[in-house]
Amino acid sequence: MRGYRLVIRVVLLQAGCAVLVASLFLVFKSLSAGLAALAGGLIVAFGSALFGWRAFRPGAAAAATLNTAMYGGVALKWLWFVVALYIALARLKLEGAPLLIGVVAAQLGYWVGLIRRK
Repeated sequence: MRGYRLVIRVVLLQAGCAVLVASLFLVFKSLSAGLAALAGGLIVAFGSALFGWRAFRPGAAAAATLNTAMYGGVALKWLWFVVALYIALARLKLEGAPLLIGVVAAQLGYWVGLIRRK
């Protein structure tokens, strides 16, 4: 249960960072740049949600089961990441720089989400 709360906190922080950066691009650049930054951040947030769902699915289990679940979560996350970035850049033709800045901003949300509160 604690793992799921951590995943929810991280995903919400990543989505919040994505919305913040997308808003800045929308105000200072353009609508297309804002959408690209939002897409980049949400790609990362959804990847983290996929990872958490797969990695924490077994609950309390043997070490081998947890190890397999963790590797499965990482593989699923990276598969999503590659496919989503391909679609965003090659198919939807979103702007590259704002998209990547959205990705980086969402990663900052990941690191902030891992900070423990006492």
